Amino acid sequence: MTLSRRAAVAAVRAGTAVAIALLAAGCGTTSAATSPAALPTTVPLGTSLGGQGQPGWAAVQMGGSQATFNNFWELFARPAGSARWELATPLGVASNGGLVMSTAGAGLVAGFRPSQDLLFSPLADTASAGGSWSPAPAPVNPGLASDLDALAAGPGGRMLALTDSGEVLAGSDGSWQPLATVRKLAGTAAGRACGLTALTAVAFTAAGTPLLGGQCARPGTVGLFAAGPGSSWQAAGPAAAGRVTVLGLATHGGRTTALVAAVTGTTSDVIAAWSATGTSGWALSAPASTGGRAIRSVSLWASGGAGIALAGGTGATIAGPGASWQPLASLPARTATLALGPDGQVQALAVNGSRLTVWQLTGREWARLQVIVVKIPYGSSD
Repeated sequence: MTLSRRAAVAAVRAGTAVAIALLAAGCGTTSAATSPAALPTTVPLGTSLGGQGQPGWAAVQMGGSQATFNNFWELFARPAGSARWELATPLGVASNGGLVMSTAGAGLVAGFRPSQDLLFSPLADTASAGGSWSPAPAPVNPGLASDLDALAAGPGGRMLALTDSGEVLAGSDGSWQPLATVRKLAGTAAGRACGLTALTAVAFTAAGTPLLGGQCARPGTVGLFAAGPGSSWQAAGPAAAGRVTVLGLATHGGRTTALVAAVTGTTSDVIAAWSATGTSGWALSAPASTGGRAIRSVSLWASGGAGIALAGGTGATIAGPGASWQPLASLPARTATLALGPDGQVQALAVNGSRLTVWQLTGREWARLQVIVVKIPYGSSD
């Protein structure tokens, strides 16, 4: 990775959001208040990793609009024991398409999503809190999917990657091999039971077994699938009410945590689930209602805790197994994601153009902790 970041920047594929308004014209018309809740297919890539007593990592989108190719994804690192964040984006690769990351021991592996001229996903890893990066020997081709946990680092240097095409690749010794596709998995007994429509996350269990998360069209189960003998796949998720999408999936300290969105009728909830094996014995949290608000950010932390930020400036956190969701004070404007400080303090990372502001929650008040101004190469993709 020797090219300058400015020279390597490419445009991101811009998605189009469409809003539909329902007009009530008579007693037989369904109002927006009683319309079935939508099941999210994915959530924005802004997120954080790490937690109390560990290094922290956060990826957020900064700069200008996607339409003018002035959006840039930046990665920030918080050294263990420090409350302050530092810019740590790997140089030399266009970051317009997004960043996907996975912890690897005390380090991190970061993957760059495809953008206009970048058709694959280069990877970089660090063992020094982002102080220096090394390019991975083999990029992911086709590129990584636009899902928070499209990349997973496992024991012995093994890796999993979920691609834009819905294929899961298994990596080791600098090469990638096909492991599963959404089409084939949907045709298995486990896939048919949940009505699998998409794969949304990859992880390893504590024992090193590949674990895939997805979206189920049929209500009643969380779409988690563990690799079995040969090329078989087995249902590994707990029962759950409604139709479910796995939003986040990670294993830390011998425990697998899944964060899921569950829709029942007009109700949309977020539920955390924990398992020591990643394949059975799941403990589920009580649901946290979204109140019909869109999910803006999801973070899974090493403690088994999690944070969610919703549209309208609301958010909630959960400390880990056995805990309940706790609503937060109204989030600071432009909050991109929630994170944890060195002692487990809740932090909100807010973005305004090239400025990142770190807010820390003290009681019911947010206090400004830090401001980082990032040099954004506006117009460099022209």
